[in-house]
Amino acid sequence: VITAQGAVLWNGTPVDLTQLRQYLDITQQMNPVPELHLQPEPEVRYGLVDQVLAVTKRANVTKMGFVGNEAYMTVF
Repeated sequence: VITAQGAVLWNGTPVDLTQLRQYLDITQQMNPVPELHLQPEPEVRYGLVDQVLAVTKRANVTKMGFVGNEAYMTVF
């Protein structure tokens, strides 16, 4: 989860971007490699989401998806 207050949470625990990279590096060694789920809150700054995406790219994460976006859909 990426919060509107600027926190990045890994399984509910706050992490900084260095810790995030360490966790991502570990997950990329697992077999099977787990899928990373990103869930930014609707008010989160795009810059923070961009930073998190940059960290995932540098960690060579290939299995990733955004979750929770359906809660913000508007049906016309």
